Amino acid sequence: MKDFEALKSIWHDQVTLPKVSHEDVLKNLRKTRNGLASKLLIEMIGMGIAAAVLIYVWIASPFTMWTTHLAMIISISCCFYYILAMISNYRRINYDKLLDRPECYINHLKKYKHDRYIFNTRKYKVFSIFFTAGFILYFIEISFMTSLWVTVMVISFTFLWIAFCFVLMRTYIKLEEAKLEEMIQNLERLHKQFEDTDQ
Repeated sequence: MKDFEALKSIWHDQVTLPKVSHEDVLKNLRKTRNGLASKLLIEMIGMGIAAAVLIYVWIASPFTMWTTHLAMIISISCCFYYILAMISNYRRINYDKLLDRPECYINHLKKYKHDRYIFNTRKYKVFSIFFTAGFILYFIEISFMTSLWVTVMVISFTFLWIAFCFVLMRTYIKLEEAKLEEMIQNLERLHKQFEDTDQ
């Protein structure tokens, strides 16, 4: 009986969450979604510029070693892979045809969040390994044209830059995960609110 009274007390003291407005949730959802889509678009454009520069350098420079040509193929392939992945993610985050079916849209966002996490962790590591390998292969030929200390300095800077990108990526992942989780929680709360109203 004592346990029942304690449980009853907790039940009555529990603060109910304030009701959320359907319009406010959709407005915030679109704002967050547009922010995430804009970042993907900027990444796409940046990688497109990088691919164009690499193609221009490959065509315009008289490279003689096979390692440099392999480096260019690897680097340009990495750029195109990243661009295609960003196009896919951009289309998925902008997909709002499920807004009239909240449960389906919540599942869509959960799957998108999971897939983005895999892309930003596992696939990004593989992408970085290939991109770094391309960069190192490129510098084999460059090392014959420049002094040793310039080559060492550039390769050291490259590895420092990659390490810095991994640190930034952790922050990027946390921010993106938080935004996607907020979208999901707001939609779940709104969905539960409608379910409670229907009962």
